[in-house]
Amino acid sequence: MVAAPPFVSYSSLTEALIPAVQWPMVYASLQALKGHVQEYPGCQNFDVFVRAEGDGDVLVHCYTTWDTPGQLEVFLERGYTFERLLADTGSGLSPERSLVMEKVF
Repeated sequence: MVAAPPFVSYSSLTEALIPAVQWPMVYASLQALKGHVQEYPGCQNFDVFVRAEGDGDVLVHCYTTWDTPGQLEVFLERGYTFERLLADTGSGLSPERSLVMEKVF
C-alpha cells in the first residue's frame, strides 16, 4: 500500500481591534476584500472571525490560507491584505500580523 503524502497549507493571521464607530465601514470593506482575495491564485480560504468587546469595539481575526509558501509570500508582499485595507480606510488602526502558520494533515 502506498501512503498519500501529507496535505500542507500555509496561512497568515492578522488581528485588529476596530472601534465601534468604524466597524460598519470596515465590515463592508471586508466583504469586498474576501471576494477579491479569493480570486488570487492558490488562495484556499479567506476567513474572518469577530468578537464584540464590552465597549462595542470589535476584535477581528482575519486568516488567509494558501497552497504554497511562495503564494503566501507574494500575497503578503504585493497583495491587497487586511492591513492595506485598514490603511486605505484612513482609520489609523495598527493591526498585528502573526506570520506563517503551517498545517499538516
